[in-house]
Amino acid sequence: MNARSTALAAALALAAALPAAASAAQVQTDRPCYQDNVGTVAVSGSGFEPNQPYQVTLDGQALPNGSGTTDAAGGIAGSFPTPELSGSSVHAYTLGVVQGANAPTTGFSVTPFFADFNPGSGNPKKLRVRFKVFGFGLVDTNPLVYLHYVRPNGKLKRTIKLGRAQGDCGTIKRTARKKLFPFNAERGHWKLQFDTHRRYRRGQAGANFLFYTVGVTITRLFG
Repeated sequence: MNARSTALAAALALAAALPAAASAAQVQTDRPCYQDNVGTVAVSGSGFEPNQPYQVTLDGQALPNGSGTTDAAGGIAGSFPTPELSGSSVHAYTLGVVQGANAPTTGFSVTPFFADFNPGSGNPKKLRVRFKVFGFGLVDTNPLVYLHYVRPNGKLKRTIKLGRAQGDCGTIKRTARKKLFPFNAERGHWKLQFDTHRRYRRGQAGANFLFYTVGVTITRLFG
């Protein structure tokens, strides 16, 4: 009996000496994907120690001007400029908040917004290319992407479907090889408009939909 009581007392003493578990702090961004160098990333969090300092990190590095103090309920809120990409592909970031034993993380991505094709030159009657698009999911999730061929006179010639944009940012890394012009194209300056609408609407400044335009000039028709 005495030995059992002593062992129980020792176990209780050990449990009392262990540090209290950290609270279940959480952090999140307002969106899963942002356009490169456009707008801000809004951050919010909860479950932290109230009225205590914290530091925001990005890919493990302290974010400039990313320190603050939690509110009385243990929450945080703030924003920072969307990172500027150094390349032409999507970057997945890890965002963290450090406050003592609390160090929750979350992820978000930054994407360029553009469309293109490769190779970029050749016989317009025979040239086969792979198309690629980035950032077409910034408004709608996994949208279908269409390519509208607009003739030099401004009239629509044809619309084709490129495929469904994938991931949080809406990306088609590359399509199967397709003819750049799936018809006999006349000489002049063509406009290739990429967007998420099956029916063509002219993209212009102030338009309420995402579009990206690539100009292609045909100066000579080969046999």
